[in-house]
Amino acid sequence: MPIHSKLGLGGHTFIAELGNDPLATFEEQCEIVRTCLNESIHLIDTTYYQERAALGQIFTAIGRREEARVMAWNFFKEPGKENELVPFTPFESAHIRQMLEELQTDSIDILVIHAHDDSVKLKQELSLAKQWMSEGKVKKVGLGMAQLKHLQLLPDDHPVTHVLAPYNAFRLEAAEMFTYARDYGMTTIALSPFIRGWKLDELGEQKSMAADLLLRWVTQQPLIDHVIVSMRAKDWIHANLQAAGRGPLNEKERTIIDNWTARIG
Repeated sequence: MPIHSKLGLGGHTFIAELGNDPLATFEEQCEIVRTCLNESIHLIDTTYYQERAALGQIFTAIGRREEARVMAWNFFKEPGKENELVPFTPFESAHIRQMLEELQTDSIDILVIHAHDDSVKLKQELSLAKQWMSEGKVKKVGLGMAQLKHLQLLPDDHPVTHVLAPYNAFRLEAAEMFTYARDYGMTTIALSPFIRGWKLDELGEQKSMAADLLLRWVTQQPLIDHVIVSMRAKDWIHANLQAAGRGPLNEKERTIIDNWTARIG
């Protein structure tokens, strides 16, 4: 069985928005994906359609699609808003073909349904996901931005095996949901370990040190199976892997994070 890192590569690596660092060139993005796969980072998240299209082009260039576990959310291209990051759209039948074409692949490893409070529509999406699984177009199903209430309302025959939500030292609300999910054998995936990249700038500390401590904080949480991190430079991959491998925070480091959350949380 292949070894998988606890880290996953975030799709924000491939778009200019939602980051405070320069966007990597296409060649650099290809090298980032190669390096991730070489370092056993196989989970790659794509939220917006722009990220799927970028990753599809990367796999066309480098191959190695079969080594990755690709996650894809229900954020789609909208007419007149092709260059915008638009809100999620509940899944409909035509969406799977669109996503597979963007990713230039035959199947999606983890299809992520963005959670919402319309229980009837959510059941319809879950039914579609099960249909796509039976057709071999989807392998597993996740529930993104999940809250405890969403898991508690899932029908008995639901296909959800993964749950995703923001979870970091500044944002702890997902802990109860993750605990519930683990009790039911689901895989837990933490998003936004730094909230957003620009939060590191607000701390007023050395950025690399802040990233190290915040990433270690979340990767060492026993509730968490995977952590999604956007990485726009090859060097960041090794830095993040080294941080995750350093183990739990010591008392001094925990005090530093407590001071940060008290000051700007």
